[in-house]
Amino acid sequence: MNKYYYFLLPGLVLLLAFNSNTNNFILGHTFSGGESATFLTLVEMMKIESQLAEKELPSNATIAKEHAEHTTEHLTANNTKEIKERNPRLATELNNTLTDFVKTFESKSPSQSVVKDKVSNISDILSEVVSARIDNQQLNNVTVKAQVVNDLVGESLEHYNSSLGETVKTETPKIVDDADYQSAQAAVSRAIDLYNEIKPSGNANSTELGKSLNTLKDTIDSKSPFDLADKTVDDKITPLLNGMFKLKLAVEEAHGGEGRDHGGNESKASSGNETH
Repeated sequence: MNKYYYFLLPGLVLLLAFNSNTNNFILGHTFSGGESATFLTLVEMMKIESQLAEKELPSNATIAKEHAEHTTEHLTANNTKEIKERNPRLATELNNTLTDFVKTFESKSPSQSVVKDKVSNISDILSEVVSARIDNQQLNNVTVKAQVVNDLVGESLEHYNSSLGETVKTETPKIVDDADYQSAQAAVSRAIDLYNEIKPSGNANSTELGKSLNTLKDTIDSKSPFDLADKTVDDKITPLLNGMFKLKLAVEEAHGGEGRDHGGNESKASSGNETH
């Protein structure tokens, strides 16, 4: 009996070591808070675009198709790699589902019920992806969520700017791309909703930031000059986010959307990993 245990124990040690190495291989590297915020913004935008595609289908199939195409534009090869590190099946399933979603709108008359089911399926898969890709500690982290608010504001500005085309930014704008305009509206609305989930109570700056986010929404809804929207972000939203959540955002780099500044470079918000 003792000899049996002598042989068994080394085997158990080897098995545990193998399992530990396997887990490390599957999990890949540890993502920073900034990386997770950027990824969560990506997920929010894919949800927004798929929902807008469904919403616009009955009234304007062309705009609906444009929103559907935007769902795949947000997902990069690096994003897919990050998902694959945690769950290869989900990476493949998400890519295939989004590709299939776009193909649905290539039909002259996509079925509303089919599109609705596909949007629901996309949402379910994205929920699985978030669970696999984002650690619970970061998923519930106030600083990470505040960075997502910042990045959604950036997405809103980016889409609003694109929707105006070559309009002079200080003039009364004319919307030339309805899909981009709708994405801008939806992104800032989602930023407001998310901020309301994390805003501190009984704080004057908290109230001011809420008002500033709503001012940005009103500016976009009323189709005011882009410079007014940009000024609200630079003068109000960014400083308040910095002060309240210590995001270390540079003013001109803070609102680029998915961790990007106006020039397409990674913003300082994406490198932070503060916790609250």
